[in-house]
Amino acid sequence: MKLLPFLLLSSLLFASAACKKDAEDADDAGTGDGTVTWTHGGNTYTSTVGASAIVDSGDKIIVTAGSPDGNNIVSLSLLGINAKGAGTYDLRKGSVLDNLPAAGLTLSGSTPTQATQYLTLYGPNASNGTVTVSQYDKSGQKLSGTFSFTAGAVPNTSATGTHPVTNGTFSFTKFR
Repeated sequence: MKLLPFLLLSSLLFASAACKKDAEDADDAGTGDGTVTWTHGGNTYTSTVGASAIVDSGDKIIVTAGSPDGNNIVSLSLLGINAKGAGTYDLRKGSVLDNLPAAGLTLSGSTPTQATQYLTLYGPNASNGTVTVSQYDKSGQKLSGTFSFTAGAVPNTSATGTHPVTNGTFSFTKFR
């Protein structure tokens, strides 16, 4: 049970890292599938090449993005997106077993042994933020919206405290 939060975030990071450009994308070497922007700790980050929207389990999309140095990584897990589509997803406190929409933050991600992980599932409140999907077109491969959240330290790890992420936006024209 102690490994579940770690495995959830690790799978999000692995899925993001696994989404390398293939030969048909070679002409788009300077761009990615979309853009994610967010503010954390007084710094604003924009990710294009490292941003991805990954279809997972049929009715879930995972949005991931990282700062250029890999030390500030955000992830959004939107469960039930095919059924709900555009709308507001509440990032509630809960368990990784609850299959809730969730957001995460990984700090010092470029050094895996020092990385600390935070999830909205462990945030301080019953609701720890929202993701608002303004556009979801599965067949047209379009996804856009905004987000803000406060993530709490994943239990039984070296992470401590909470971290707010604000002014988040995402826009994609291709899913993986």
